[in-house]
Amino acid sequence: MHLPPVGQLPNLKYLKIEGAAAVTIIGPEFAGLRASNLGRTVAFPKLEELLIRDMPNWEEWFFIDEATSTAKERVDDGDSAMPKEKALPPRMQILSRLRRLELSGCPKLKALPRQLAQINSLKEIELRWVSSLKVVENFPLLSETLLIATCQALEKVSNLPQVRELRVQDCPNLRLVEELGTLEQLWLYEDMHEVSTLWVPGLQQQCRQCHGEDLDVYNWT
Repeated sequence: MHLPPVGQLPNLKYLKIEGAAAVTIIGPEFAGLRASNLGRTVAFPKLEELLIRDMPNWEEWFFIDEATSTAKERVDDGDSAMPKEKALPPRMQILSRLRRLELSGCPKLKALPRQLAQINSLKEIELRWVSSLKVVENFPLLSETLLIATCQALEKVSNLPQVRELRVQDCPNLRLVEELGTLEQLWLYEDMHEVSTLWVPGLQQQCRQCHGEDLDVYNWT
């Protein structure tokens, strides 16, 4: 089962997808992308809030078909070397006004699309019960809040240099949190007190070096 190409609805500002149990992959068709128009596509041009909830069998999410994109690059560049790290082509705009992303109840989703990192309007990401996700990293433009709850496989949060608030609950394997240079508030649920001792001192040191004061750490109840 595939989701319809709602990315081509020009005035869509809010989208919630919930309970689509038959969906296992969300790919380019969701944004209305095709191999023939990769270089000149606008998708979700006005969408500000995207919520995806209760998707028990969803495993993969990507905007660009890696094989198709790589083949096109090789033809365009005359290059048969290893595939390049994928970024959006210059004339492709996806979710250019997105402010808030919420994923909840998606236990099989393993990774977030790399292209999300290029959205300069993104302010808040909320991840709940995304139990197979191991890494949240490389969101250089995310500017306000990251909330993570009940992501049991999560091991690493890294390179979110503009995030100001981090909230964490029930992530027992989160052993590395780093490169949050403007973090002002850290909220930890009581079940995070032990494992967070591995990385809170590093965040405190970073805060003192960058701002000359200690990081504010709160109990999240």
